[in-house]
Amino acid sequence: MGAALRLWLLSSAPPGLYRDEAFNGLDALDVLRGHVALFFSANNGREPAYIYLTALSTALFGRTVFAVRLAAALTGTLTTWITYKLAAAWFSQRVGLLAAWLWAITLWPIHLSRIGLRPILLVPLLAATLWIGTLAYRQRRRRWWIIAGLLYGLSFYTYLPVRFTPLLFLLLLLYLMLRQRGKDWRQALWPGLGWFTITTALVTAPLVWLALQNPALVLGRIGQVSILDPAINGGDLWGTLWRHTWQGLGMCCWRGDVILRHNPAGRPVFDWLMSVPFLGGVAWCARHWRRPTAAALLLWSGVMLGPTILAEDTPHFLRAVGVLPAFLFFPALGLNQLAAWPRLRYTLIPLLLLGSLALTIRDYAAYTRQPDTAYLFESGARDLAEQINADHHSQVIYLEKRFADNWPSIRFLVNPEQPVVAFDATIPPPPIIAGSAGLYIWPYQSLDFLRQTLPPPALISAETGSLGRGDLEPEPYPLFVHFQREPIPPRAALTRFGDNIHLEQVEVAQTDPLHLAVTLTWSTDAPITETLVAFVHVSDDGFLIGQDDQQPAQGYWPTTWWQPDLLVRDQHLITLDEAYDPARHPVIVGLYSADTLIRLPVFTPNGAPIGDTWQIK
Repeated sequence: MGAALRLWLLSSAPPGLYRDEAFNGLDALDVLRGHVALFFSANNGREPAYIYLTALSTALFGRTVFAVRLAAALTGTLTTWITYKLAAAWFSQRVGLLAAWLWAITLWPIHLSRIGLRPILLVPLLAATLWIGTLAYRQRRRRWWIIAGLLYGLSFYTYLPVRFTPLLFLLLLLYLMLRQRGKDWRQALWPGLGWFTITTALVTAPLVWLALQNPALVLGRIGQVSILDPAINGGDLWGTLWRHTWQGLGMCCWRGDVILRHNPAGRPVFDWLMSVPFLGGVAWCARHWRRPTAAALLLWSGVMLGPTILAEDTPHFLRAVGVLPAFLFFPALGLNQLAAWPRLRYTLIPLLLLGSLALTIRDYAAYTRQPDTAYLFESGARDLAEQINADHHSQVIYLEKRFADNWPSIRFLVNPEQPVVAFDATIPPPPIIAGSAGLYIWPYQSLDFLRQTLPPPALISAETGSLGRGDLEPEPYPLFVHFQREPIPPRAALTRFGDNIHLEQVEVAQTDPLHLAVTLTWSTDAPITETLVAFVHVSDDGFLIGQDDQQPAQGYWPTTWWQPDLLVRDQHLITLDEAYDPARHPVIVGLYSADTLIRLPVFTPNGAPIGDTWQIK
């Protein structure tokens, strides 16, 4: 179940490829080129473990979304087993199975396993450290202490919140010392603790040395998000700390992360079916705090909430990742108490577990289909890259430089074998006078340079690209416009509008019963000085059931740019009030002045007048 929920449709849910994921992909490409580092400085600095795993998957699967996310999905799947082993070692096999199931089906760890970011790596290494450390403490074998130290040392190469774990282990050590009061606690912890410490120190030594040599590189991100910054606490440090503490505690059952890239906005960690078992598990641990495993679970949860409580945007589901899988042990313990009643064990508990699975699937499916999720995962940039990769027709592809500069996903996803030429709009490409060419343009600027770049003879088309929206932008907008230049095909005008405009070709495609795509190809015998609007109307017994009026080429190649030997492809997308029936619903075409709204007269190819519209045959 854990594998299915993490690997199914991994490339498309969530949609897009967010820039943090793309930076991991770009650094993975650098690794494959031979650039080896202990810490990667791009994008505010990142620990290296996930990048090296991404380099491996990129070597296998290429520059794809799947390659960037695969390491997270496999790590999340493997953590199901580690969760079981730790919970079973601390409590019982049944608690272990319940905790493993909850890890497999809970939305938060599922989402962490489906985005190509490094936080998910911290969870299995920290859980495995505690599991192997438990075996070492109980069996007093040196090899377990050394393995635990190795795993713990490796966890420092995963994600920033690991730096809170020394405090966690110190508190656990103090608890064990106090619990062993009157006994020789050294016999239980020594020399094993020494082997653990030495192994951890050896594994982390390279990273510590790097931090000493360049502290800003490794520690810079902390200062940017800490509530100690007056810009974040607003001059009220203690009030901010109190508020963040309650928000951090409330993330379990009340209100979760509101950042849409991390979580369906505001959804708590546990759905309503698991909230009561969670609270029951917390109460059980509080009541049995003298048991080392119950105390360890409480300490683990409290300390590892620190990274989100002490930073902005509390609760932040990436910074709080260190509480996993501990948080899932609480509802497992609560369910385990219910299992003491045989009737509940085989009726209520299965219903709760399957119901929680159903809620997760429902909520995550709705989340991935939400338009804002696509915008914030920068799906428009991914669509642009994939459109470039799919362009096997153009002999040259011109990509405005701002796209590669501002969207790292484009730099990662675009196939380097594609004939892409980057250009600055202030220095436009030279005139393209032969062959086919694609141009991907930022439309929110003067596009006059296209008249020189795409001179006649040519067939020109323009297509609006996918929508995009930044984090602080209120409305989505077309991210790019794709202009296509092709050689002029054989010509045979269907009809004439006014004195000089010819309709050369018409294509009607029915995308579904209520939507038509009508593509018109225009030409002219002489330059046009008037701005004209093309319209396509669909009627039923004289009543209009659908229409589209716009300047040709979606407004990106106006009639004032038209010249002889320059054909313009013009697509109209029409939504109908009723299902389209070619036998009953005529489609008519016309042109009118944008200033006067007067329609141009229409003539047959032989010059005979036929009114001010032309019906598509």
